[in-house]
Parts: sequence; C-alpha cells; structure tokens
Amino acid sequence: MKKLLIAGAVASLMSATVMAEEDKTWAATAELGGTMTTGNTETSTLVAKIDATHNLGEWVNNYYADVLYSKDDEEKTASRWKIGGKGAYVLDETSSIFVLGEHEQDEFSGYDSVSSFAAGYSKNLFKSDTATFDADLGPGMKFFDVEDGESEKTGILHVGLTYENALSETSKFSQIFVSDIAFEDEKSTLSRSETAITANIMGELAMKLGFIVRHDNNAGLDKKSVDTETTITLLYTF
Repeated sequence: MKKLLIAGAVASLMSATVMAEEDKTWAATAELGGTMTTGNTETSTLVAKIDATHNLGEWVNNYYADVLYSKDDEEKTASRWKIGGKGAYVLDETSSIFVLGEHEQDEFSGYDSVSSFAAGYSKNLFKSDTATFDADLGPGMKFFDVEDGESEKTGILHVGLTYENALSETSKFSQIFVSDIAFEDEKSTLSRSETAITANIMGELAMKLGFIVRHDNNAGLDKKSVDTETTITLLYTF
C-alpha cells in the first residue's frame, strides 16, 4: 500500500514539473536555499521544495516534495525527505472532500519512516480581497517503521489549517498548521507549523523567509520533542 502511494506521488510530481508550462491547469513553485561556510568550521545546509497544483474543475490535485540535508564538518546533522499528494473533489465554492497521502524518512527521528493517509472534509472558513483561511478535517491511518525493524500503526484525526494574507502587491504572509492526532496514547501525534513571508524580487522569482516548528509528543528518550528550522530560500513560480 505504502509503496504504491509513494510510486504514484513520485510519478505525479514528475508529470507536474514537465507539464506546468504547457498546460494552463497546472501551477507549480520550486524552492531552493542553502548555506556553506569554510575555514575553522565547515558547514553546509541544503533545503529544496517543489509544490504543484493541477486544477481539473471538479478535482483539484496537489503534489509536493521537500528535502533537508545538513552537515557540520564531516558529521551529518540533518537528513530528511518527504513526498505527498492531496486530491480534493470540489462540492461548491467553499467546500470539498479530500484524500491525501504522505511518506517521510528522517534519519534523525525515532522512526525509519512514517507514512500516512487520510480523507475528510475541507472548508474555506474566510475569504476577502487579500486573505483566505481554509481548514481540513478527517480520519486516517499512520504507519511507523521503527528503528528496530518493526512496524506500528494507529488511527489518526488529520487537522489542517492554512491562512494566507497579501501584505502588498509583491508580498504575502502565510501560516500553515498540520497535525495528525493519534487515537492511541502511546503512539506519536506529529504536528508541524510553518510561518512564512514571501516577497517578489522580479518576474516569477521571489524570496521566502520561513520558520518551521515540528513537534512529536512521544519522542524517544534520547530525542527532543520539538525541532525548529529557519530558512531563507529563492522561490520560482512557473
């Protein structure tokens, strides 16, 4: 099940990037950022993301992937990648039914990999000339491949909130919060908050400043429950 989900999401992402310029129903953004220092301390960090949306009228499909890699001197300090997809069947101008799936591998978490899928109801709670506020809510399942080779699973309640506000003609503020609330107390509830400001530089090129907080309420004994990331990336829309 998980392998089919991953393969389908990869194929869709590849299709999205190839067709974005040819098909008006496609819209996509790509982000890239990183740092490198040399001398007494050698560090390097790479952040890359891609997000593509395919609007088919009755269906609006979103595909995404991101990578984080960091090394300090010769020691790896972060290594994570995620891929996912979400399909939404449009009911009316403010509501839809969604199905989503994700797969993530994080070398520095307590799991070899985490996969999830959920389905539910999406609603636009607020919309003005400059701002929108959307919510997702629905049940699902989460699968954990733990470090000792065993697999675990739990039912979840998926909650997603997205707020966007145009600060000016060339800049916007966005806030995303996603949480997969585990039905079982001993299983992890994984949450993520991303706050970002995006400012256009020229044409389709923009700069994005982001702050991400990731929380695992059931982190291992040698793991911290909260991880944070501050990123500065270049964003290209096509």
